[in-house]
Amino acid sequence: MIYPIHIINAPAELDGCPIFRVNHYLWESLREPETFGQMAYLDGQGLFLRMTCIEQDPKRAFHNHRDMVCKDSAMEAFFAFPDPNLRQTAPPSNDCLYLNFEINANGAMYAKYGHGRQGRQFITDAEYAMTGVKAAIEPDRWTAELLIPDSLLGRLGVPNFKAGDTFFCNFYKIAEDPAILHFGAYHPIPVEKPNFHLPAHFARAEIVSPGENTID
Repeated sequence: MIYPIHIINAPAELDGCPIFRVNHYLWESLREPETFGQMAYLDGQGLFLRMTCIEQDPKRAFHNHRDMVCKDSAMEAFFAFPDPNLRQTAPPSNDCLYLNFEINANGAMYAKYGHGRQGRQFITDAEYAMTGVKAAIEPDRWTAELLIPDSLLGRLGVPNFKAGDTFFCNFYKIAEDPAILHFGAYHPIPVEKPNFHLPAHFARAEIVSPGENTID
């Protein structure tokens, strides 16, 4: 599975980018809300992401960044960079560098980075602000949007993207509340217990020229 990432010059151009769908529901999920999104590289700024969930009145008890929004209804994006030269095409190991961004319908975000699941660190307050993370609620759906800035990726040793570069990603829909329990993934995760922190099961993403729309 390869998700093509277009290089765009303005946020409005995201509307023309390929759509990914979070349609692998796992681990005895009680619900399977339709979830999809689009992502591109906003040239000179960073990875620009928008996700949408068809879900009425999503649970949203948390209001502050760094809160455990996975206990609400949340959408998530994880990004792994196993090769600092952005040339790796084989699946990464689970202890490679990856970032996780988890957002509820209040726009509260839990965002960390590190090698493997243990000992991860929050991004800084300034980096939270640079993401511009926001959420919007409509009668039948909610949407989350954010930028993963070049400056954050650069601090972690990831260079600015160009056509041909590759990395790995997965997108999720989650609610750990037992009343609405569900775990959805873009790329399937063939393990028995709930765990999104497995880069070895992320999809490959490739920076492409506009017009290359195929998702394998």
